[in-house]
Amino acid sequence: MQKQLKSKTWILTISLILVILAHGVPAKSSSSDVILVPRDYAGIQQAIDRANSGDTIEVASGTYHEELKITKSLRLVGEGINKTVVSESGTVVFVDADNVEIRGLSVRDGTYGIFLSYCQNALLRDNEMSNNRWNFGVWGASVSEFIHDIDSSNKVDGKTLYYWTNRNGGQVPKDAGYVALVNSTGVIVKDATLTSNEQGVLLVSTTNSVVENVTAYGNDEGIDSRWSSNNTIKSSRFHTINWRAFYLDQSHNNSIYENTVFNSKYGLLVQNSAGNTFYHNNIVNNIDQVYTDLSPNSWCNDELEEGNYWSDYAGEDLNGDGVGDTSTPWEGLDHFPLMQLRDFEPPRPMAGLDKTAFKDLTTVFTADESYDDAGISEFSWSFGDGATENGREVSHTYAEVGNYTVTLTVVDLAGKSGSDTLRVTVVEPPPVLTWWIVVLGLAAGGILLASLFFWKSKFSKKGK
Repeated sequence: MQKQLKSKTWILTISLILVILAHGVPAKSSSSDVILVPRDYAGIQQAIDRANSGDTIEVASGTYHEELKITKSLRLVGEGINKTVVSESGTVVFVDADNVEIRGLSVRDGTYGIFLSYCQNALLRDNEMSNNRWNFGVWGASVSEFIHDIDSSNKVDGKTLYYWTNRNGGQVPKDAGYVALVNSTGVIVKDATLTSNEQGVLLVSTTNSVVENVTAYGNDEGIDSRWSSNNTIKSSRFHTINWRAFYLDQSHNNSIYENTVFNSKYGLLVQNSAGNTFYHNNIVNNIDQVYTDLSPNSWCNDELEEGNYWSDYAGEDLNGDGVGDTSTPWEGLDHFPLMQLRDFEPPRPMAGLDKTAFKDLTTVFTADESYDDAGISEFSWSFGDGATENGREVSHTYAEVGNYTVTLTVVDLAGKSGSDTLRVTVVEPPPVLTWWIVVLGLAAGGILLASLFFWKSKFSKKGK
């Protein structure tokens, strides 16, 4: 009997060894692993560090307070917008590896949301970037490092991220929050307001396209054009930019006119770019108005003999024709500097639609739809209850129920002003807390009744 048992034991042992040899011992990080957070690792970065190239990291619903640095090709997959949230104060998701996929994440509260740095072929789907100083950005040293697969399912502060590659024709929809054109031709970008990203508009290896009536503000760069030629950039406003409001690098034969560049660190920065024409632009109150390097360009309309308006021009108009005659060429560039800022109409303020607000809860007001051909420099709000606030987007809390008239007043760079109003009806907030109390009370009552029934049944059986 013992011999038979020993024989069976040996057979089972040998069989188990053969199975292990045939199928292999499961490893934590093989080339095709799926790693689960937080089941396998508590943090996302910990999972990234332990993963191999080609792995998939699936992140469950929840809020993860960490900065992520992805330095290998992998898939990072959340459960969806507002479900898997990554929130931190620095660069929340930094990618410097090729062939990285990011899907189904909400990325919030950082300096940068998602930043693609010197990498190729990133794939982004169904991500939300919000409340970051700069929600999205991409950087590279060659055209190939700007080739990515990023579709319109990605959002920046609720607006659509349009990252178009290899497009021929078409117009970018007006709901854009970020625009990139890469290896494209004949595309129109028009009537968009772009804010809080690394670039407002990014042109890479793009030709024969038009950027018109675009407002870009609060970005690290306003418009960034690289290896792009024969484009027209007109009637747009680039302002309150952290770094470069208007940047050209190795971009040739572009027409740039009737734009306003103001209140930024660098107004116009042009390098290694030739044959471009700048005229009838307003360059106003930038820390460095213009910088050029190895860039022979024209800074006037030769036929009209008119150049650009510079807020710091210190020359004189000797013959009263509206063009400066002394201290030229201004900045060593402009032979016909204009004496007056080009502004043909008063601003059109847009306070928004009438709305209902709740007492003691914050209500947001935005003037994003306001327009001026030269650019708006001041936004002032009066909330109808004695309180005021300045800014393009502001918030206010009403302490009393009632009807209030909110007034928005804007002032453009030429000093022209305009006002618009909206009506706010303030009501008591819904009794959310009361319903929770009712639900909790019913639940507690149910538990109590169930307990009484249980003990009553138990004692009744004992009595039998």
